[in-house]
Amino acid sequence: MNIQRKQAAGGPKRVLLIGWDAADWQMIRPLIDQGLMPTLASFIEQGAWGNLATLRPILSPMLWNTVATGKRPAQHGVLGFTEPDAEGTGVRPTSSTTRKCKALWNILTQCGLRSNVVGWYASHPAEPINGVVASNQFENSHLGKGLSAAVPQGAIHPEKMAEELARLRVLPAEIDASAILPFVPDAAKIAQQESSGKLPNRLGKLQHLISQTATIHAVATHLMTETYWDLTAIYYEGIDRCGHEFMHCHPPKMEQVSQEEYDAYQHCMNAIYRFHDMLLDALLKFAGDDTAVILMSDHGYYNDQLRPDPREGKAGPVEWHRPFGIIAANGPGIRSGSRAYGASLLEIAPTVLQLLGLPAAFDMPGRVLAEMLEDPEPISRIESWEEIEGEAGLHPPETLVDPAEAQAMLAQLADLGYIENAGEDSSETLSKTIEGNQLSLAQSLVDAHQFQDAIKVLMQLNDQTRGSAGTKLLLASCHLGTGKRDQARLILEQLAAEQPDTPRMHMMLGTLEYADGNSEAALVHLNQVAKTESRLPGLHNKLGEVYLGVKDYPRAVDAFEIALEIDSENALALAGIARAQLELGKPDEALDYGLSAAELIHQLPRVHLVIGEARLALGDDVGAVEALELCVKQAPRMTAAHRALTKAYRNLGQTDNAMRAELRANKVLA
Repeated sequence: MNIQRKQAAGGPKRVLLIGWDAADWQMIRPLIDQGLMPTLASFIEQGAWGNLATLRPILSPMLWNTVATGKRPAQHGVLGFTEPDAEGTGVRPTSSTTRKCKALWNILTQCGLRSNVVGWYASHPAEPINGVVASNQFENSHLGKGLSAAVPQGAIHPEKMAEELARLRVLPAEIDASAILPFVPDAAKIAQQESSGKLPNRLGKLQHLISQTATIHAVATHLMTETYWDLTAIYYEGIDRCGHEFMHCHPPKMEQVSQEEYDAYQHCMNAIYRFHDMLLDALLKFAGDDTAVILMSDHGYYNDQLRPDPREGKAGPVEWHRPFGIIAANGPGIRSGSRAYGASLLEIAPTVLQLLGLPAAFDMPGRVLAEMLEDPEPISRIESWEEIEGEAGLHPPETLVDPAEAQAMLAQLADLGYIENAGEDSSETLSKTIEGNQLSLAQSLVDAHQFQDAIKVLMQLNDQTRGSAGTKLLLASCHLGTGKRDQARLILEQLAAEQPDTPRMHMMLGTLEYADGNSEAALVHLNQVAKTESRLPGLHNKLGEVYLGVKDYPRAVDAFEIALEIDSENALALAGIARAQLELGKPDEALDYGLSAAELIHQLPRVHLVIGEARLALGDDVGAVEALELCVKQAPRMTAAHRALTKAYRNLGQTDNAMRAELRANKVLA
């Protein structure tokens, strides 16, 4: 099958995709307001922007492969930071050979287009695509001593460019005071305190992350200016790595952080964002006016009162990840002044393909972000790019990862806190890796509402993993999702007998009691959690849902507003207030809250129902039809939506459409 490019008139010649791991509007907005990120300020003022919902679990290898493929982890196969090695006797970092489907650069290779891929997560060893790849282990050559450190085997494609790109590396020793001072103004004093043990050794780590970021940038800009390309995809890890080292020292001061540590490192997070803004300025100049540029992050990073307790053992790195990242776009083909509504990581690949004049596939669950594009009409999809034959720059099956380089990468992951240091018992490490990846797969399936598939994965875990409280709660939520409340209750009651003070267990029991019609019992469980863990994510949304169910709408609003006080971008809380306000006879307020919720998360059919019903009440029948048709597309069995559609079509005088909507409603009821 020959796929023809269908570039829109006035569309881009090429696409630049920039990934800033963990970038967050909550950090960016204040800096823009202070005039400290002028490049990004101008970029979004002239282009489009919005929130970008992440997927769960919020693990970078899974997420960045979703961005590159447009598919969820169950489809692309990358399930964690590490995986069993080829011999099945130990573990290695997740690699490009793990991925089971084509990434954007493979698709472009098949279409005769050229790509540059720089630093992309799990891109090692570099794939033999039409273009250039500098894998995510290229910068690990820093770990060698001296300027002659070898480029890791397989880090560059084509291999003949390894020496040329190696000269662009920026080593930690080259990061001098002029680079450090914007991050740590009293660096000389802090270095003495670190040497004496009064402060942890963080300046060395700061040098490493700056040098890594500078290396990625140097290679990317070199390839952008010295090669012909249709797509350049660049992954910057610096914001995320800086967050893991310094976010606990970001203002306002956390009570668990000493004054000395706070004073030393409080400027680091603002500095890393400003550094990236300067890098963006160079990228935009090199990209040129004929390039569509997409800037995005895989998730955000808690930076306010929701930051976890930084004391050792209280929270791992993933607990710091906020569920909304950023998306911003500019250039030809991008509609200036537009917003992305309900966008998620699944939308990036289809949108990039659309901008390049290529079709997305039906096995990519995301949509094209048409609201951000000058030409919103999506190109007709093909069944699957996996079925298109031809050279795609994929690795042959026998491709291996160099063991020495794998060990260096494992050490770095352990240093960041993502994995444990491998002990002497390799069989135990291997077992933990397999179990952890399968548990991540189950969480991803739950995130996709594929509960039955998740149950199958969970039931295959070993007794120890399956017996943990977290796994039991996940299994119970799967049974709730499939409507098997008795099985969910059995698991939760067993857990209550073993660990009666587990807050999440009481939350789920409250959900279960409410589903069984026992609202008073549900409130007992949920209020018990509120007394001990009042800031537990989701708690006040659950309380609000129960109050909605018993038609106590004012108390429902109160509960959802507490959830918004904790997290102002809580889509479910916004949706709950919208439903309550509609019931209170306030369609204007219901519409405002509903639109805010839908802007954050697109896949919320009940929100689209509220928006439709609010528009009906306000006399906007055309807008009501648009929202309600979207609702029934997402939830075909939602009778109330079909009923509301019937009314909207009748108001518009569209008798045939009204009859069809009524027939669908009756069919659902039957």
